[in-house]
Amino acid sequence: MKVFSESIRIAVILAVAAASLYWAPQANASPMADIERLMPLRTVVSHFEGQDLGGLVVNARGKLTFFCIDDRLADALRRRQREERDRGELSEIPRQVFGYATKSKRGHVIFIARVQALKGWTFDPSMLSVGGFSPAGEDIITGISSNPIFELEFAERALPVGYDGFIGFFVPVGNAPRGEAINLGYASDLVDWQVPDRNQ
Repeated sequence: MKVFSESIRIAVILAVAAASLYWAPQANASPMADIERLMPLRTVVSHFEGQDLGGLVVNARGKLTFFCIDDRLADALRRRQREERDRGELSEIPRQVFGYATKSKRGHVIFIARVQALKGWTFDPSMLSVGGFSPAGEDIITGISSNPIFELEFAERALPVGYDGFIGFFVPVGNAPRGEAINLGYASDLVDWQVPDRNQ
């Protein structure tokens, strides 16, 4: 449950910057219930330079957890934010998020990658790949972590063992079409993923 909660927190970070909404939620739907239902289908784990031994990955240089913040998940996260505000609850959403409310890009969907260095790793954002698309400087959103020290930037960066940070970037919808199978990962270490369709 702790891992899932952390996944929710990470996804919330860029939810307010997602593209325009095309889906209207049911009036009585609970935002948290929607998040718990939508998040697993939009979360993908891959490893860099690892050896897969029947589901157990060993000797990996790094681990990446990708979160797809599509319109449905973004809407559920926004509704959760409003719900917290209306109840006077302490928001799960870091303050920095509000500065990214205008960072949407027509025809694109936001992905967040949690980057964990299991060995020393010279990380290059241009080696990320989603459906054959690799982000360039203008596609990358910085400032997504709750602690700016751990944010990844545009250029290569030598990551020490134990590094745990985040990078967000826009991907053209044509590279992550709804309901289609694509692959994503880092360099040539890619995993298959089924993009959720409009009903998932």
